[in-house]
Amino acid sequence: MNPLLKVSDLHVYFDTPAGTVRANNGVNLEVLPGECVGIMGESGCGKTVLFLSLLRLQQPGRIVGGSILLDGRDITVARQPEMERLRGRAIALVPQNQATALNPAHTVRRQLAEALAVRRAGGGLWQSGGHDYNDAEEFARVFEGLGFEAGPVLERLLKSYPHQLSGGMRQRVLIAMALLMKPRLLIADEPTTALDRAVKSQALDALQRLKGTLSMLVVSHDVEAVATLCDRVAVMYGGRVIESGGCAEVLSRPRHPYSRLLLAAQDRTRGRPLVSAAAETLDLVNFPTGCPFHPACPDAMSVCSVTAPPDYAIAGVTVACHLYGRDGA
Repeated sequence: MNPLLKVSDLHVYFDTPAGTVRANNGVNLEVLPGECVGIMGESGCGKTVLFLSLLRLQQPGRIVGGSILLDGRDITVARQPEMERLRGRAIALVPQNQATALNPAHTVRRQLAEALAVRRAGGGLWQSGGHDYNDAEEFARVFEGLGFEAGPVLERLLKSYPHQLSGGMRQRVLIAMALLMKPRLLIADEPTTALDRAVKSQALDALQRLKGTLSMLVVSHDVEAVATLCDRVAVMYGGRVIESGGCAEVLSRPRHPYSRLLLAAQDRTRGRPLVSAAAETLDLVNFPTGCPFHPACPDAMSVCSVTAPPDYAIAGVTVACHLYGRDGA
């Protein structure tokens, strides 16, 4: 099966007064049709720059190398008019902060109508001119897939303003808005951020209902969210994917030293000491030679400070670590 999305050796740099920041430093990633892939890593690892680059919204960052193939078409060389047609329609984003992502001055129905206007004619709120007879059917179809039935509850939701909704409801409205565009790839950026446990469960349920109906990228620090939603997971550090494979395999048996520390740092089992994933923040301007994790790696060898590791295939998992270079342990 050919991947819907294939990112190969992607390099994205930012020019700053302090020097060039290598935010993405050779990212390799694939998403198959109907597959859900999670992306994990600490802040600054390149997750956000990666998904913004998929939308060509990484400015002022520059894509200086590599390719992003969507259905075989390299969108790194696509002109802006083509990207405007692809954003939303081919690749849709559910933004991180549901509290501020919706317009407080318009009802949910009005904002959903904007998504339909953009899908149908490239318009916006000022062009939507009310709602035609298909809108109610479209809204009901999308919300039914998220666990709502047409009726008084849905009608009350559509008439509401964002401030009248819970965080979980706003999150589902954002998901519905993205789905109205009928994308092939849905990107969910930190879908459980700032949600309490009950509301988090609602958000995860809404996304879980979509599994298999379209391809998804879930960008998250939340191990539970990734474990619940994803078929595969990619762990990022220093602007590249350092481990990827089946979600259950990577989360239960991480092989890269960084992956082990990252997952241990999130294990809040009572009585266990807190673990730091890295001794210090990686300097993305003065990038270390060799493996970028070697200064903080508990298993570093002499070769790690000299040569950047290639990707090694270990029992269905890909690991960028010299520990697996000789015997595939």
